Amino acid sequence: MSKWKIAYSNVDGNTSVVTTEAEQKPDMERVAQIVRDDALEEYDDSEVPRDYDEPTVALLERHGITITGITEEG
Repeated sequence: MSKWKIAYSNVDGNTSVVTTEAEQKPDMERVAQIVRDDALEEYDDSEVPRDYDEPTVALLERHGITITGITEEG
């Protein structure tokens, strides 16, 4: 199983990195879910819904989080 580094930035321009394991490069929706879960641990999440009623990428964008890169650790 490969390790993947996912970089993302928030509305303040701060960059964070989360690592995940997967057989192949995760698709954007899965990456967005991983980033969302990581961000919920790090930031005030009082206004962020915990369900997946809408595409997660759109949810992140609405809250100012942008996925900036996905790379395989090697």
